[in-house]
Amino acid sequence: MKEVLIRVRIRYPNFSESLSMQSWQFGEHLWVALRNSNRIRIDLDDIDRGREEISFLVRDTYLSKALKVVERVKHTVWRMKR
Repeated sequence: MKEVLIRVRIRYPNFSESLSMQSWQFGEHLWVALRNSNRIRIDLDDIDRGREEISFLVRDTYLSKALKVVERVKHTVWRMKR
């Protein structure tokens, strides 16, 4: 069966200097959570360069699990900010 990769793009609406550190932390935490999966291609350099959005590639069969990881990381970073 042919492998299908889907690009997941996460946009930061209203990105500003005040959000830059939180966005960077989100990207770093996301990279740590996904880096060891052979179903996902995520590049730390892309995460570090991302300003208005970050993206990664995920196998179509793993998409829903990857999105759950994104939600978990988002809530973790948000709690750290408070």
